[in-house]
Amino acid sequence: MNALRSCLVAAALSLTFCLTAQAGDGVCDHCGCSSCVRRVCVPKKTEKEVVKVCWDYKCEDVCIPGRSKKCGVECREDECGCWSFNVWEPTCARVKTRRVPVKTEVKRKVPTVEWVVEYRCANCCGADSADKPVAADGKPPAPVPEKAGDK
Repeated sequence: MNALRSCLVAAALSLTFCLTAQAGDGVCDHCGCSSCVRRVCVPKKTEKEVVKVCWDYKCEDVCIPGRSKKCGVECREDECGCWSFNVWEPTCARVKTRRVPVKTEVKRKVPTVEWVVEYRCANCCGADSADKPVAADGKPPAPVPEKAGDK
């Protein structure tokens, strides 16, 4: 009696899985059939745009003044009253080259894989493809060769 009940529960669960995992229209996105459609992850090759920031510099000449000589003090008067300031005479200057940083942004297109959920039937996704890893190109990965010491 318990074995029959276990079989009925297992059958009901598998039927429930097939019904609840169906797409909105109940057909496979790949071939169009409607037998036990389920959700699977499918890799899609795309390109994404990445912004790379590069830094460089440009040279710029500037004048660096030397010591100035104080020539005296000058007094002036305006609406606010009297005020004074120092008078300076420049003596010499030298040319110096400085580096000014320049930021450049370069847009690059990089290949990437985007995973999307599709609805597939058992024939299109394989009976156990949900457990198998999928490579970026959609093919199963190549088997790993055995080492000589593993045998």
